[in-house]
Amino acid sequence: MFRIERTVDGMDVSPLGELWRPRYFYGGYAVHGDGSVPPYPASHGCVRISDAAIDWVWAANQAPIGTEVDIYG
Repeated sequence: MFRIERTVDGMDVSPLGELWRPRYFYGGYAVHGDGSVPPYPASHGCVRISDAAIDWVWAANQAPIGTEVDIYG
C-alpha cells in the first residue's frame, strides 16, 4: 500500500515522460492523465487514466495527499 505524496496541477515532465496533473504515490510513479489509454497493461508503474478522468479527480478533490493507493497485479 502506498499514499499520495505530492501533486502537480499541470503537465510534469519527468524521466518517465509527460504526466498530466499527476498525483504521485511512490517516487516518480503517479496516477496521471494521458491522451492515450490502451486497453492493456502499458505502464512501468504509473496508473494512467484519461485526461477527462484526472480532470474530474482534481475538480472533485479526489485522492488528496495522504490517500491510500493499493496496486493489484
